[in-house]
Amino acid sequence: MLHELHRMMREYNGRVAYGSECQAWGDFVASCYDEIGMAPWDDRGDTTDVPTEMVAYWTDVANGENSDYDLDGGRID
Repeated sequence: MLHELHRMMREYNGRVAYGSECQAWGDFVASCYDEIGMAPWDDRGDTTDVPTEMVAYWTDVANGENSDYDLDGGRID
């Protein structure tokens, strides 16, 4: 599931950041390190258990359905 989340967030970042990295992307990478101890592109991603809450949260972000980020992927404080 980690590789699928990585793909979704990479596509999201490409839509909202146009050649750069949005804040949501950086937060996603940090979340991967914090919650599962690896980068989202790690080779072990296909066999690593990802917490259900993490999957739901970042799937919502990637789908533009999370109120923590604006339309450009910036964090809303």
